[in-house]
Amino acid sequence: MIYMLKVDILVATIVFGFGAVAIFGLFAWTAAREYAHALRAMHGIAVNPRREFVVISRTRSRNHDSRSVRSA
Repeated sequence: MIYMLKVDILVATIVFGFGAVAIFGLFAWTAAREYAHALRAMHGIAVNPRREFVVISRTRSRNHDSRSVRSA
């Protein structure tokens, strides 16, 4: 009688253990899928910063006359 109770407890532990692993796997799969979808959506609406072009004026180095220097 006690032997059968131990076997039943062992079988129940194994069955519920596999069930818990399956449920946790489905939860993790769903969460990962939602995260990937949100990440793709964020990349779709992300604003790419415009690059500003820096122009270095070389008028002073070419023209040594201080009266002809113009500032922008």
